[in-house]
Amino acid sequence: MEKWWRERFIDRRAWILDHLEDLSLSSEEAITILLIDFFNEHDMPVHHGVLANKLKLDMDQVDDLLARLGAKGYVSIETNHGEVQFCIDGIFADEKETSSFDLSLFEVFEDDFARPLSQMEVELLSQWTMEYDQTLIVYALREAMTKNKRSFDYIDRILLDWKRRGFSAEDYERGER
Repeated sequence: MEKWWRERFIDRRAWILDHLEDLSLSSEEAITILLIDFFNEHDMPVHHGVLANKLKLDMDQVDDLLARLGAKGYVSIETNHGEVQFCIDGIFADEKETSSFDLSLFEVFEDDFARPLSQMEVELLSQWTMEYDQTLIVYALREAMTKNKRSFDYIDRILLDWKRRGFSAEDYERGER
């Protein structure tokens, strides 16, 4: 099974920025991680010279920076067919519990809609996971399905209404509406 952070619908840089306070990164380290992710996503070569140029640092400072990120387990250097690649998988690795639920959330929506989700729907669902409790998202889906409304707009309105009223998953489980 593909790792959750490598799925096409995951915005890794948004996840990093959203979890920045939990990652114990300095600003230079955070920018370095974001740059490496950007370069990897666009199949651009990543090496010390490029990072030094982008970060306005000398090569020794880049070496120290990468060593700190390596010591934290956030960056590793791998070789693939003789090419050196920087890998930032370590920054996501501790999120295993959330990952399986994230993927199952997408699967729940695809099962209930009886079709693959569009890219726009995937992005909206991904945004919801950053703003709402995942259980509440599933309950909003269930609420829409009971009214035969297979629409992300309808589910979004439910979630916005519940947010405005301070409605929680626990309230839903108690049968409050």
